[in-house]
Amino acid sequence: MTENSPSRVFKYKITESSRSSRKVQPWPCMRISRTTLLGLFLFSSSAVALGVGGRNELTVSTTSGRVKGFTDTDTTVISLKKWLGIRYAQDTSGRNRWQPPKLLDPNPRTVFNASEYGPACLQGRADGGNGTSIQSEDCLRINVIAPANASKLPVYLYSHGGGFDSGASSDPKIDGSFLAAKGIVFASYNYRLSLWGWPHASEISKAGKTQNLGLLDTRAAVEWLRGNVAQFGGDPDKITLGGESVGAEMTNLYLSAYPRDPIIRGAIMQSGDTAQPMWPENQQIELIAKNLTCPTGNGLLDCLRRKSGTDLREALLSTGAQFQPVTDNITIWKDYVAQTTAGHTARVPLLVGTNKDEGTLIVEGEPTAYLSDIVAYSTSNNLNFPFSSLSELQQVYPVPSSEFPTAYNATAAMWRDAHMLCLAHNLATHRTKALGLPVWRYRLDHVANNLNSRGVRIGAFHGEDIRFVMGTWRTIVLSPPFVPATPQQVALSDAMVEAWTNFVKDPRRGPRTENWKKYNPDDPSSIAIFGNTATGLVIPGNHTEVDKSCVYWNKILPIYPQTFPECGSWSC
Repeated sequence: MTENSPSRVFKYKITESSRSSRKVQPWPCMRISRTTLLGLFLFSSSAVALGVGGRNELTVSTTSGRVKGFTDTDTTVISLKKWLGIRYAQDTSGRNRWQPPKLLDPNPRTVFNASEYGPACLQGRADGGNGTSIQSEDCLRINVIAPANASKLPVYLYSHGGGFDSGASSDPKIDGSFLAAKGIVFASYNYRLSLWGWPHASEISKAGKTQNLGLLDTRAAVEWLRGNVAQFGGDPDKITLGGESVGAEMTNLYLSAYPRDPIIRGAIMQSGDTAQPMWPENQQIELIAKNLTCPTGNGLLDCLRRKSGTDLREALLSTGAQFQPVTDNITIWKDYVAQTTAGHTARVPLLVGTNKDEGTLIVEGEPTAYLSDIVAYSTSNNLNFPFSSLSELQQVYPVPSSEFPTAYNATAAMWRDAHMLCLAHNLATHRTKALGLPVWRYRLDHVANNLNSRGVRIGAFHGEDIRFVMGTWRTIVLSPPFVPATPQQVALSDAMVEAWTNFVKDPRRGPRTENWKKYNPDDPSSIAIFGNTATGLVIPGNHTEVDKSCVYWNKILPIYPQTFPECGSWSC
């Protein structure tokens, strides 16, 4: 679409409006080396790299126009139909920048070649990770993978991770071919990131509009699937939304933003984070405006809309400005426990869980994590919980102790518990107790030195679950230290692929995996532990023991997110 084309907007059912001055603090995520990008892409998306003779092209009519895909006979043991890089909304540059996503007005005489992934959205980091080498504001693209002869199959829409400022659906690690091969339709999509997705500008809040454009993109992708997935062999009444890391957080945000008309019938959250502190309103986007000689008051957005995406990205990287979802009380609210118990959430079944050592990679680059105690870390921007009680933290995370020999061990556990573990605990507990909804909860414990170049010391780290859930364990050998998956890892992946696709097929029946029962707050064994090499692939855990630190964290989680001081540090 050109900027002068007629535009229509997606229909959102959110009418409340207010202002807020909060924004999430980003955190790092695990990536594969850029030098392996080409090999990974060819490995896990081999059909895309085939010559024309290796494709059976398929043309489907959609609200985005006619799209032509191909048949992949090489990636899995069954044939898959693939349509990649389809536009689900208009280009978001120029006058569409910082506007809700707009419906396409396609040319009926053209056919879109859906044989390759579309561009990633503009990244808020210099290195956005695999699949982001080509970037554009014409990035609202969706990918659909279906078994050959698919008809009325359940659908899984996957949201990629990346700290809300990086990542793309074209990352080979999240190729959904192996999930689709189990008898579902798999879809993934791009959403706006960083400055382009979460501007936190006063001009927007004064107009009573949401700042969370990336979340509106997610809604647009769900609506697009509802209107089109039947053409690809899916059932529009059987859509599950999920993702990993901020993809899981996006899912949680979606559940609260659209409680009455969620469209989806199930949700999956792998390693979702809780809402974090935000910069004062307008503070970060003013850094961009000053860099590009735009006004910092009225007219800021119009001036920046006249700049190119490349200019904006250069200013973003040079200033170090940060943009994350905004608690605006229009689409995003704080205190998910209170929201859940009040019923302000979509009433759908949930599959939720974490990895055993979510915090290790997060504290790797934090200097205060390597001191002799946790005093400095407790008020760091890495933890982002400055109003916690140091004396109580020292009781929960004593250093040195058998559980926490060093401050590194304790700080990693603090981050894990405050950000991810207790969110999973709270969502599972309150969705079950307050709303009577079915929940299945897990923890991944598997540790192996072939998963990353840091070895076993970082344990079951944040992001480790992706390859096992996606079935893309085949790509492990392409990453440092270049050691292939073991037979036990292959079996672990098979078990997770089976469980996740079972949930998508019927969320109310759940994963249907041995030793994984429906979550019950009063039954400590109702959490499944995956990948414990000493005892088996899936065993019952003890969530009372797993969640013991949440007794403390739940004293302070309800007051978050807080707003950063003007200086940007909790210790200034």
